[in-house]
Amino acid sequence: MKTKARKSISSIALASLVLTMVTACSGNGNAGKSDASASPSPASGSSPASGSAQPVEKADPFGKIDPPIEVTAVRAAAPLKFENGETIENNGWTKLYENELGIKIKYQWISDQFEQKMNVTMVSGNLPDLMPLTGGQFKRLAESGQLADLTEALDKYGSDTVKEIYKKDGGLGLQSATYDGKLLALPWLGSYTDTAPLLWIRTDWLKKLNLPEPKSMDDVLKIADAFVNQDPDGNGKKDTYGLAANKDLLTDLFGLDGFFNSYHAYPKIWIKDASGNIAYGSIQPEMKTALAKLQELYKSGIIDREFAVNNTDKVGEAANAGKLGLTYSVHWLPLYLQAGKNQDPNMEWKPYRLQSIDDQPAQPRAIYAINTYYAVRKGMAHPEAIVKLMNAAMRIWPEDKYPVSEIQVNGDVEKWKYRFVHNQNPTQNLDAYKRVNEAIEKNDESVLDPNTGEPNVYKNVKAYLGGDMNGWGYNGVFGSEGSQSIYAQYEKENAYKISEFMGSSTPAMTEKGVTLDKLELDTYTKIIMGEASVDTFDEFVANWKKLGGDEVTKEVAASVNK
Repeated sequence: MKTKARKSISSIALASLVLTMVTACSGNGNAGKSDASASPSPASGSSPASGSAQPVEKADPFGKIDPPIEVTAVRAAAPLKFENGETIENNGWTKLYENELGIKIKYQWISDQFEQKMNVTMVSGNLPDLMPLTGGQFKRLAESGQLADLTEALDKYGSDTVKEIYKKDGGLGLQSATYDGKLLALPWLGSYTDTAPLLWIRTDWLKKLNLPEPKSMDDVLKIADAFVNQDPDGNGKKDTYGLAANKDLLTDLFGLDGFFNSYHAYPKIWIKDASGNIAYGSIQPEMKTALAKLQELYKSGIIDREFAVNNTDKVGEAANAGKLGLTYSVHWLPLYLQAGKNQDPNMEWKPYRLQSIDDQPAQPRAIYAINTYYAVRKGMAHPEAIVKLMNAAMRIWPEDKYPVSEIQVNGDVEKWKYRFVHNQNPTQNLDAYKRVNEAIEKNDESVLDPNTGEPNVYKNVKAYLGGDMNGWGYNGVFGSEGSQSIYAQYEKENAYKISEFMGSSTPAMTEKGVTLDKLELDTYTKIIMGEASVDTFDEFVANWKKLGGDEVTKEVAASVNK
């Protein structure tokens, strides 16, 4: 139901690792280089979200506000480590803000119960000048007219890097923060490319069974059958699985999203139906066709008979133990399976594009989550302050003036977290894949962004190519035939099926989402296991709509069409 509702594996930290490798300290992907010089640019056109008819004169993105200003703000008390007497109000970033931008931040409060505390603040009417907001909080303040229009501020003061980052998603992030043509917040972007499921197959088993690589969905199903019935591990026992599944069905690892997408079905995301109306993917007719096929696969033993009681960790153990050969998972699967590779050096996994059930290309679903909305109180005298803080976050600052040990990382003290504003390149891992392979091809590390995790990724991929199996997982993600290479193809072809709805839960979602999600999971599971007929799907759709689904759909449509 929710855009971010899918269960992630207990190894979610592993997914974060991949992102962290690339965002590293500055969180800017390839950002920053174009802003190494802070000199003002000539007058420019409008920003990505600007609705202004007239060009806005551009100001220095890093110019100091004169006279300096003091702004109020609030923030979450995220676990932070300090050293040498630093505090959240006195550190390298607060000094940078004051010295370079003329902005002193005074916190009204800092709380480890941020969402609840912010809700109380919103009711009180005592809004701070600058505020990070959840999607729901942003929506309430936007609709009640309490936020400043940042359209001109971004247009006039936004750095080239910040504007470039906001273009990389086609403007979706800024669109989510725009009401009635007014940009009411700067979104902290997520990464949609990395959420797409891929088809992963053990290629050492393919070779052993003399099977070709898949070129159709029929090939995929034949491979899955062979992995169950032709003893790919060679132990003389029928103890291997064809298609991975787990009790939550739709998960980043060992889930079935990719299988459904191959049938042009898109569970858990919001799409446009044939009439162009917003519709919930889980109740569309294509789901019924895919569920019928899954029921067949379960009956034939291609899906583990115990899947309904196994979580993703349990399935992962089977994969690392050499009992699984085909799965739909996201890009970082090889990092998860490095342990299995260490035990069995012959184990090889390769990613493939999703195969289609017909002559229409299969589109991988993609979820685009906004982490935070940075907003400004309506009436605040300097709304450009939030833009300047964003510029600062995405800039590579001179080492001699602001050492890495003061504003990025010093040992295990992560000082980049002291920043008030964060953002990231939504295609950061994709960009890293391109630069790492360019560096390998040219044998030239200078093409890497030293302020990201790219040098570390390069080192590991290079080591693998030189024979070090410890870099196998990295190569499976960032290597020339790694998972990011498939994402690069999808990106080039604009083939992602991105959820039409990116906001936080609507009121009806919050109230009825748990019930509707349980109804959906229970129905799907029973159909796959043969405990309910395939036609039960029609009854499920009717009940889903009656129990609140229609109300949710209306709210989502209103949000998308705002």
